[in-house]
Amino acid sequence: AGRWRAAVTSFCHLPEVERLLSGRGVPVIALLAEAHLETLHRLAQLPSGTRVGVASAAVETAHNLEHSIANAGLPNIVLVGACPAEGAALGRLVRRVDVIVSSTAAAERVRGLAGPAVQVMIDDRALDPRAIEMLAALLVRQNGDRPTAAPPAGQRRVSPRPSNGRQRRRGVTRDTVPVK
Repeated sequence: AGRWRAAVTSFCHLPEVERLLSGRGVPVIALLAEAHLETLHRLAQLPSGTRVGVASAAVETAHNLEHSIANAGLPNIVLVGACPAEGAALGRLVRRVDVIVSSTAAAERVRGLAGPAVQVMIDDRALDPRAIEMLAALLVRQNGDRPTAAPPAGQRRVSPRPSNGRQRRRGVTRDTVPVK
C-alpha cells in the first residue's frame, strides 16, 4: 500500500476498503457510477407504461443501475425489477418486461432469454464527472501542485497578453479576478 496514492471503490465497498487500508495513509475515494445519459434519453422516448427491467452480471450492479434509472424520475416507464444475469430470476424478469437495460457482460444471456419481443439496451454505467474531478484534485494535491480549472468546453484559456500586444497587469485576468 506504500506506493498507492489513492484507492478507488464503490460506495458499497467503501467501509470494507477503508478497513483494509486503515493506518496505511492511503486515501479511499468512493465513486458513483450512474446510468449513461444516452440510456436515460432513450428510456424517456419510450411509450407511457413501458415495463423496464435491469440485468447485470452482479446483483449489486443491477440494483445500482436500477436505482440510477429510478432517480431520473422518468414518468413514462415502470421499473419492474433488477436481477443478476445468472439464475432463474432473469427468465422471470424477461417475461414481465418490454425493455431490459443490461450490462455488456450480461447482454448475451439476456438476449438469449429475451428473444425478439424484448428490447435490450446496453448500459455499462458511467462515472460521475464530479467524482472524477474530485479524484483528480486529490491526486494533484498529493503531487504538491495546485489544481487548475479547465476552461469551459469550447473556450480557451485567457492568454497572458492582451490581443493588442500590451503586457497585462500581473495577477489580473481579463475578468479582473486575482490569480493565486
